[in-house]
Amino acid sequence: MADCELCGAARPTLCPVKVLDERVIVAYPKGTWRGINEECLNRCHEGNINRVPIKAKKCDLCGTTNVPLFLVTVQIPIFQEPYHRDSNKAICESCFEACEDTIKRQVAEKEESHHH
Repeated sequence: MADCELCGAARPTLCPVKVLDERVIVAYPKGTWRGINEECLNRCHEGNINRVPIKAKKCDLCGTTNVPLFLVTVQIPIFQEPYHRDSNKAICESCFEACEDTIKRQVAEKEESHHH
């Protein structure tokens, strides 16, 4: 089990998203991997389409500061009804692109598995 980087929900598998984390860019110039569950990945895709600006200090996925940030609303699991609460996250353009790359990779893998 691993925890989603955005909502904290534990899942047996997560979608790998390669982000450019400015805090470790010297050690990992090609990026580092973050795990996001499929629901949060889909919400990032919706956030990328809508592009609602949000005032925040840093990206909640890669930690980058001083760049335009956009709203992504994720559902944080809780242990009482309604069993989740909405939470606003700030995502940068670079992380949106990384999420889109992950979605494209998933689609390609599904198509490839159908052909074999």
